[in-house]
Amino acid sequence: MFTQSDFEIFNEPTLAGRMHLIKMMIDPKFDAIAPTIIDQLSTPPAHQFYAHVAKHLRRFKNPPVDTWVAFSENARSYKALPHFELGFWPDRLFIYFDILDESKAAVQAAVSPVELKKLYQQLPADFVISNNHGVPQTGPATPANIEAAMIKFDKYKHSELVAGRAVMADDELFATPKALNAYIFATFEKLMPIYQPIMAAWLNED
Repeated sequence: MFTQSDFEIFNEPTLAGRMHLIKMMIDPKFDAIAPTIIDQLSTPPAHQFYAHVAKHLRRFKNPPVDTWVAFSENARSYKALPHFELGFWPDRLFIYFDILDESKAAVQAAVSPVELKKLYQQLPADFVISNNHGVPQTGPATPANIEAAMIKFDKYKHSELVAGRAVMADDELFATPKALNAYIFATFEKLMPIYQPIMAAWLNED
């Protein structure tokens, strides 16, 4: 479903124009793929996910610099829970698992730094990691970068954890929709072994 032409929405400089393109070009694609992703993530049945397409309601002057659909186990919101995201920056399509500032304290109360590090050490070599969901830049999920990300997450109040894979805008995968979709689904599948223990610990703390 996603194509290289989708990135052209970021060429529109105005708020109204870009919001129109997002609603007309990107959101319908998020809506179309969301049920399949929800079915995948909601296994085992103990996990029930819901899709949250970004509305950009706080944008009053500048156009959105990215757009996304988030998947969480809360029907009303997603930022306060560890969650998954599929979305666009101007130069990449991203498939991530996020622990944002809003959910950080609860995660830290439920999962020790040692256990958290062990979970993220499972990341495959072609995955990336970051401490800030608000910028597109990430680093490869090497042992050294994972170690650095864990230290920063533990030390700095507003640091976050973002991990997954991205498909750059010029990648040949966009020419083969079935292969791109398979890549997206495979990425979420490989992130679930990190997500599940974190949520299990979270629920035991509640």
